[in-house]
This record gives sequence, C-alpha cells and structure tokens, in this order.
Amino acid sequence: MFLALVSLSALGERRLEVYFSIYTVIHFACSALYRPRRRWLDVPGGLMFAGFCVIVMRKVLEIIG
Repeated sequence: MFLALVSLSALGERRLEVYFSIYTVIHFACSALYRPRRRWLDVPGGLMFAGFCVIVMRKVLEIIG
C-alpha cells in the first residue's frame, strides 16, 4: 500500500477517488492471496466496495450528463 501511495504521489495524482480505488483493489487482492477461506463477513471490504461503487456511479453520471 505504501508503494501505491508513493507511486501515485510521484506521478502527481491529486484526486482522492483514484487513491480510494487503488486501495480497494489492493485490499481485495491481498484478501484473496492471504485469506482465501472466508469464515466471516468482510465488513471493511464491503464498505470499500460500496464506496468504490459510489465513485464509479458518480463518474458514469458525470460522463453521461
């Protein structure tokens, strides 16, 4: 996650939704690699996915409208 932060900062990215989207993808990739069996509901992952969906919905509406 730190590498993503440094890379995006070095590239001059200033939009919060880009950081949030990248961190969501990293969270799910790490969850799949290091915790393949789910024994309980992943609350942080669910909240991150819901936030990601809101960001995507806003961007699609921005493009359409």
